[in-house]
Amino acid sequence: MRWNLAVAALSASFGFVSIIVAGVDLDAPVLVFFRCVFAVPAIGLALLLTRRTFVLRRRPTFKAALLLGTTLGAHWFFFFQTIKASSVAFALLAAYLAPIVVALLALLVLPERRSPVALAALVPAASGLALVALAGGEDVGFGPLALLTGVATALTYAALVIGTKAISARVSAAGLTFWNYTLAGLVVVPLLPGADRVLPSAGEIGYVVLLGVVFTALSGYLYVWLIRKVTAQTMGLIAYLEVVSAALLAWVIFEEELTWQVIVGGALIILSGLAVVLFEPEDVVGVEGSRIAA
Repeated sequence: MRWNLAVAALSASFGFVSIIVAGVDLDAPVLVFFRCVFAVPAIGLALLLTRRTFVLRRRPTFKAALLLGTTLGAHWFFFFQTIKASSVAFALLAAYLAPIVVALLALLVLPERRSPVALAALVPAASGLALVALAGGEDVGFGPLALLTGVATALTYAALVIGTKAISARVSAAGLTFWNYTLAGLVVVPLLPGADRVLPSAGEIGYVVLLGVVFTALSGYLYVWLIRKVTAQTMGLIAYLEVVSAALLAWVIFEEELTWQVIVGGALIILSGLAVVLFEPEDVVGVEGSRIAA
């Protein structure tokens, strides 16, 4: 239960990412680029201080990052672009179609059993997500571009969850996040010239640093480390808590209305997450494998 609870806390913290993205007036490629610019040195410094830079030279870790890092860069771009083209609510609604994809595909490509708890919790969680995302009425409008990037957000998110779970026990979490973010940043470099602005303003730089160091470097490391301990199905489902967190933070920070849809939908998501935290067993195979990978 402790690992499920840790995943729940990490997922809730991701609500800050949507708030920062919505509040910073930078194009999606610029946000992805600077997110990585501050995350990579932070991870490198941590490895240097702990004398573990040798993990960066492991070929399996770098080879895994070649695929996952480029997918991650694409995912962030699509997610941020969806927020810019529509709203935080619609972007989250699109992104969190991914747990449904994960639930369908994980059994085919991962050595996981079908989780009755996760499957049972998926229905109220998805219903709660729809209520929260659609609570804004007209503010949740979207066009063809947002729909396209939203679908791409969900597909790349599902690929990341399954791909990371598949290799997490065989690679270094710190090494994988370092190379993931290096490659993710490089993916969006060709898109920077098309941005309205490529440098954060003085008022934005603090939020961009926070996004890169805390909600990318630190949270990314914890994500890879924790996914060894739980199933991909659990990881995807508990991630719905980000939606509740983002909605509550938007209410506190942006003074957005806390409607009955947000309250009821949030309660459904929290109850679903609580059921998974309490009743879903940890991933024994992942825990055993994580003893091998530093």
